[in-house]
Amino acid sequence: MSSSLGFRAYASGPDAYAGTMNLSVGRSGDRSRPVRTESAGVLRLMKPLHLDDSGQVAYFVVNPGGAYFSEACRMDVEVLPGASLLLSSQGATRIYRTPRGPAVQEAAFTVGEGARLEYVPDQLIAYRDADYRQVTTITMAADAQVFVEEIVTPGWDPDGTPFTYTGMLLRLEVRHADGGLVCADNVRIVPGDIGAAIDGIGYLEGSSHMGNVLILGQHVDEAYVDAVRELVDASGLARAGVTSGARHGIPWVMVRALASSTDALSALVLSVNEHDRSVTTGQRRLNLRRY
Repeated sequence: MSSSLGFRAYASGPDAYAGTMNLSVGRSGDRSRPVRTESAGVLRLMKPLHLDDSGQVAYFVVNPGGAYFSEACRMDVEVLPGASLLLSSQGATRIYRTPRGPAVQEAAFTVGEGARLEYVPDQLIAYRDADYRQVTTITMAADAQVFVEEIVTPGWDPDGTPFTYTGMLLRLEVRHADGGLVCADNVRIVPGDIGAAIDGIGYLEGSSHMGNVLILGQHVDEAYVDAVRELVDASGLARAGVTSGARHGIPWVMVRALASSTDALSALVLSVNEHDRSVTTGQRRLNLRRY
């Protein structure tokens, strides 16, 4: 299996996955509700929740084993027209030693007309000798709204040596419902090849953690992007930037930040999400730790 840009996925066929999850949500009356929920192997879905009175439905993905090893998992998620989904994880995604090849996560999201997706998983932690590949594809209608984030952190090492994981590849591709490419992001962090210089100039610039936020939708106009820049400036993170654009009629803005802790990046993610909600749904600031 490969993407249109030539990136090769690492799993092939349903039997190649140690865990699968299929979720479809639709709108019924004033609430979004599950239409289809299926999970197997090492992935599970917790029961649906409505965390506020907006009608948005929330799901948390669980890995009962607590971590990934040399295995592949896949998520397929559909947000039907007019529905709203908040998808998160019950805890951090941990990648341990992968002696039989990389751990792989493939995720495919489809967001219909007038629908909204917020994908806010906990941080991704790679431990010693971990090799990880993550391929995320989003297909969205022109009037849909998408908010996705990712925080990456190196796992603790008993020797106290930083960056002892082998490598990490994170690929995100967004397409219009008609197939046109809106944007793509490709991140490779390879301490196994670069060694101690991974935190140097041109790589992680003295930082240990990386965070990304991508927002797409018709509400992402010039004033919105300016407000996001102000939030990034106010975060106090010296190594953070904002990029914006539009293609196939879908505007987008991305924040990428480097820091020395998960907390610093989480605070920025939540501030940007709070602004996004204030402009779109009017929902309050996320506080998933209660659930």
